[in-house]
Amino acid sequence: MKKFCCLLLCLLCALPAVALGDAVELVVSVKPHAIHYAVYLPEYEFVYVGYDTQNDNAKEVLYSNNGAFEGICHLPGTMDESRVGINFYTLTGRLICRTTVNAAADPEVKGPAAGLSAEKAANKAQNVELLPVNGGIRYYFRLPGRDSVVLKCKSPQEWHKITLYAGPDYVYQGQVDMPCTYADDVVTVTATTGGGVEVLSESVNAYYSAPAAPAYASTSRLSGVTVCVDPGHQRTTQVETVPLMPNGEQTTTTKVGMAKGVETKRRESQLTLEIGMKLRNALMAEGASVAVTRDQQDTFVGMLERAEIPNSIDADFVLRLHCNSRSGNDQVQGIEVYCPLGSSYAQAVADRTDYKLMGETMLEAMQQFTGQERGVCTLNNTYVGNNWSLMPSFLIEMGYMTNMEEDLILSHPVYQERLVQGMVEGVVRLARLRGLIE
Repeated sequence: MKKFCCLLLCLLCALPAVALGDAVELVVSVKPHAIHYAVYLPEYEFVYVGYDTQNDNAKEVLYSNNGAFEGICHLPGTMDESRVGINFYTLTGRLICRTTVNAAADPEVKGPAAGLSAEKAANKAQNVELLPVNGGIRYYFRLPGRDSVVLKCKSPQEWHKITLYAGPDYVYQGQVDMPCTYADDVVTVTATTGGGVEVLSESVNAYYSAPAAPAYASTSRLSGVTVCVDPGHQRTTQVETVPLMPNGEQTTTTKVGMAKGVETKRRESQLTLEIGMKLRNALMAEGASVAVTRDQQDTFVGMLERAEIPNSIDADFVLRLHCNSRSGNDQVQGIEVYCPLGSSYAQAVADRTDYKLMGETMLEAMQQFTGQERGVCTLNNTYVGNNWSLMPSFLIEMGYMTNMEEDLILSHPVYQERLVQGMVEGVVRLARLRGLIE
């Protein structure tokens, strides 16, 4: 709180406070291509912020443990004193407060490079290179005879429209910062001339790099315990038909598709991968041995393979990470844990009562750490990975992506860490129940 008050004081010196109704005060500091804001909203832990000008538009989720929120409106395309609308919402989409301020003009606008040769105007960009980097997209292309273009970079969370001027030999190169774009999301990059000719249109996935595994365990709570983490789905689904369970003749065929964020538009497969890699590291930090079924979006793992991997390493537990959806009902939310029921493999692990106890143990730990009160543990025969597992297996639906609030919070690092810590604590409690640790 002390740090926030110092920030408010500094910003007050930069620009008078902007009053928002009777109860909220927002303080802003304006610089070319950026507006730094700070606001105190003590009733909220997470808020959803959106801002827009004619050339820049973005939205992001902010977290604060004391109601003191701050952030930056990045305005790479805003060159003059355009009006900027800044809106603060709850995660359910209800407006909390709003304001409008003037952006600062850029005093260093540059034109085309000197000495450009006279060349016939091209209608298609040449030697195009688009590279996702941490926080943005790097671009390179050549466009003979064109002194300037309008470059537009668009993701589900933000878009920026920037006027570019040709460098030597009609080369255009640079980077567009896209700090509000989620990892692996599709970014569409287009370029048009002043006359409206589209000379470039390509897509690239935003940068994602899995966190490196820890070098050593910081504790030994789970020493001697082996866990398999199974991030559900993958970028591209392959249809396959496999036996549903080892003691039956019924088969099941892949259902193509996965949950998708109602607001973020994110894929379930990327969310489960992000959280799965964090879970791997957190379990390793507790002394566990950990295997994962996949560590990339483009790795395909079949339904039976998702059981064979933990079976092959004699894992003590397997956690299958998923995100839920409910067609036609955007109010449903909560954590759901699914355990196997009728499989001969499952029955050899535990009877129905004990499996129910284990599933509820995991659920209660996750609810404790996330604060999510809604949740249920269910035993069924639906999931191949559960049915074929030789150890306690839990398919965990971490939240509903068809619910705006859960969709937004599932992508925030703070809430992801709470999910991870809840699952780690669940494994610790399960290991004690199974007599693997004291």
